[in-house]
Amino acid sequence: MQEVIVDLERAKFFDELSGRWDNNGPSPEADVVLTFLRKLNIDSNKNVLDVGTGTGMLVPHIFSFHPARLIAMDLSACMLGKFREKHSSRFSAKLEILQGDVHSLNLPDATVDIAICNGVYPHFYDKLLALSQLRRVLKKGGILAVNHFAGREFVNSIHGSSSHDLIRRDLLDPAMMVSETIAGCGFHVQEWRDDATEYYLIAEKI
Repeated sequence: MQEVIVDLERAKFFDELSGRWDNNGPSPEADVVLTFLRKLNIDSNKNVLDVGTGTGMLVPHIFSFHPARLIAMDLSACMLGKFREKHSSRFSAKLEILQGDVHSLNLPDATVDIAICNGVYPHFYDKLLALSQLRRVLKKGGILAVNHFAGREFVNSIHGSSSHDLIRRDLLDPAMMVSETIAGCGFHVQEWRDDATEYYLIAEKI
C-alpha cells in the first residue's frame, strides 16, 4: 500500500529546507540526547518509530541502544534523501526509511514499541488524529515520547518568526495541556518537563 501524504503544504516547506537543515543551528549535545533516550528503555527487543526524523539527527543515538528495528519516517522526500546520504549504508540491516504522514500511518496495528516525536508535535495539524494513529501502531504498554531539545518559548519564537504562515501557527502548547490531550487519547502520561532548556512528555499506551 502506497503512503498517503495528507499534509502536502508542510511536506513542501520541509522539502525546501532540506538542503540547509543540518546547518540551521547547533544540534543538542550527545549527552543530552542520550539522557533523554535512556528514559524510553530502548533495547534489542524493541521496534522504534522516529516520527519526523528529518535528516536523522536521532538515528545514531537510537542505534547506540541496539533496537531490534528502527523505522525512520518523515513527510519530506527531500529530507529523506539527505537522510539516506548520511545513514542508510551504515545502519541498513535494522533501518527502514519511510516517507509518511503521522495522520495516515501505513504501519500495521500494534507493531511499534516506542514512538518518538522529536521536534515535530507542533506540526501535527490534527493532534487527535495523529495521536490516534500513533496509539494504533503502538503495542499495549508501548511508549510515546513527545520532545524538543529546547524550551517551549524558544521553539515558539522560531516557529512564530517563520516566513510561512502555516508554520507560524505551529506553536507548542504548555506540557500540562498536551498531557491532558494525550491522556484523553488512551495514554497514561508517566513524566513531563517544560522549562527553559527542554520539553518532553513520556506516555504509555493503555
